[in-house]
Amino acid sequence: MQIDIQFRGIVTTQSLRDHVHHEVHSHLSRFGGDVTEVVVRVGDADGPKGGIDKLCQITVKGPRIGSATREDLSTDTRAAVDLAASRVAYAVGRELESARRRRRFQVSAMRRAS
Repeated sequence: MQIDIQFRGIVTTQSLRDHVHHEVHSHLSRFGGDVTEVVVRVGDADGPKGGIDKLCQITVKGPRIGSATREDLSTDTRAAVDLAASRVAYAVGRELESARRRRRFQVSAMRRAS
């Protein structure tokens, strides 16, 4: 799984970069080869005004899931990353389960037809 992390408009530390990488990897590594590419964008949604404006957008791509994107806002950058990683992992899991069901249905229909 290739993870691309991009920061925009916020102070970036190695600790924050490590946190983003750890969260994304821990939530998505269970999907193995079904997740091939992850793009994480972390930034300040409306500049230095303050408020609930730390944005984390995570886009996941893979051969069986196509593309899934989730984003979250929070007052804290790490909280936004944690929530977005959790939500995108849930979306990927649902998409893979849906793909399994479609496959089972197709195989079952083929068996009945022959």
